[in-house]
Amino acid sequence: MSRPDRGGVIWITGLSGAGKTTLARQVQAMLRDRQTPSLLLDGDRLREVFADPTYGYDRGSRLRGAHRYARLAAMVAEQGLVAVVATISLFHEIHDWNRANLPGYFEVFLDVPEPVRRLRDPKGLYRSHALGTTSAMDGLDQAVESPISPHLRIENTDGPEAIPSHAARIVSMFLEASP
Repeated sequence: MSRPDRGGVIWITGLSGAGKTTLARQVQAMLRDRQTPSLLLDGDRLREVFADPTYGYDRGSRLRGAHRYARLAAMVAEQGLVAVVATISLFHEIHDWNRANLPGYFEVFLDVPEPVRRLRDPKGLYRSHALGTTSAMDGLDQAVESPISPHLRIENTDGPEAIPSHAARIVSMFLEASP
């Protein structure tokens, strides 16, 4: 089953090191294999694209950024593509807005314990935080609001070898949930 005429949003959220981008890339590849047009919106890349000097890592900046990502995802979905969003954006306000405003919204929460995220540390943020050179880190210095009722919660503790099966499950559930 593919959705060539209707868009939607797969919102993959979790803390740094949870595997959001890796999983989102695999989800997009699987959608492509099913001839379902999609666009990957990765939070780190979007920061670069927007290049907003006022966009920091404090709560207000992160919330403003999450609203931008959600509105961009809405625009993508309205054009018939599936927006695959990989972002921390752990705010109930955002999750609620997404549910109310994003067509075909499907929320995935990567719930990974801190010790596993610290071991992965793909960007060196946890190492930098331990050295005191990074602060305002979500889940450590700043409180986060984990999704209350995601469509799918994944404890991504297995690492890269589990990504294909997680992605297949997401794609299957997303396409089955489509009207």
